[in-house]
Amino acid sequence: MEKFVNLRFLCANHRQWLMEDSGRAEQAWLEWSERGAMLCEEGKHGQAIPFLGCAFELADFLLLKRTPGYAVATVRFTDSARQLMEAYRQHGESGYANYVLVTSSSRLARELGDKANYQLTADCIRTLYTGATDLPPGVAERVRGSGGLPIPAGAATAAPRLH
Repeated sequence: MEKFVNLRFLCANHRQWLMEDSGRAEQAWLEWSERGAMLCEEGKHGQAIPFLGCAFELADFLLLKRTPGYAVATVRFTDSARQLMEAYRQHGESGYANYVLVTSSSRLARELGDKANYQLTADCIRTLYTGATDLPPGVAERVRGSGGLPIPAGAATAAPRLH
């Protein structure tokens, strides 16, 4: 059985710099999510993993901060986890994909105590296990109602380069 360590993608300096400013973190999340998705579309899953991993870490931070709102942050986190899992699977690393599944579903499970957001959170956990790429019923309406998935101004240039 493989021994897993905590998956970290951001160096300590970038993590601190990004987490000092939620807007900066959102911009970096968007850029790295898009770059990772583009690399996956090109079949370059190994190259996509660091970008998607950084986006996943930032999505976790944004969920913790509930930025820009719980519904958007939860959907972003779920989508980031799903994309990272798929990149790992396509790269032949299903053990890491399963690790991301377990850690991200556990992360979301901690949010189930919030009764106002219970259904949204449960739907997102279900999405992780089913691999669905569409938002679960009712989630799209919640996300739109909380401002949608806005593209922050300057998103294409604000994120630091990966190293």
